[in-house]
Amino acid sequence: MPCRDCGQPFQRASMHTQKNLSLTMAAVAMFAAAALHVAALLVGPAMIAALGAPEIVVQSSQQGTMLAPLVILGIAAALAVLGLYALSGAGRLQRLPFVRFVLGAAACVFILRALALPAVLLLAPAVPEQIPLFEIYTAVLCFLIGLTFLSGLRKQAQTRMA
Repeated sequence: MPCRDCGQPFQRASMHTQKNLSLTMAAVAMFAAAALHVAALLVGPAMIAALGAPEIVVQSSQQGTMLAPLVILGIAAALAVLGLYALSGAGRLQRLPFVRFVLGAAACVFILRALALPAVLLLAPAVPEQIPLFEIYTAVLCFLIGLTFLSGLRKQAQTRMA
């Protein structure tokens, strides 16, 4: 079966394409974030609150309703799927459908999440000590993850053109 990108015979992803370290790092970040979400669900409301979940999700966890597990497991599943797409784009898994679109969308979402920080700070309390450090840390982390996806996509494009 030929490769959809270059037309060469497809053997195995690890033999066919050069590994993309940026996308591999993005995959590790996605799997770590997914595991962190599952851990928060297992640990309970205190960790869910510490990770910046909305109050309604924290209350759901405290009350034992299904909202918290559904939201948290949904986020964890989405992050894990992004990890699989990143591994696919890195050439470590068989190519998944729409891989460039999904990775580009992920890069945009993470970077836009980071760029939303000024709006969050404007809506935050006027007293700087009350601005949640979690928001700042999350914005920086999202920006770095978005750049990692973007860097991986750029390397992927350069490899395709070579």
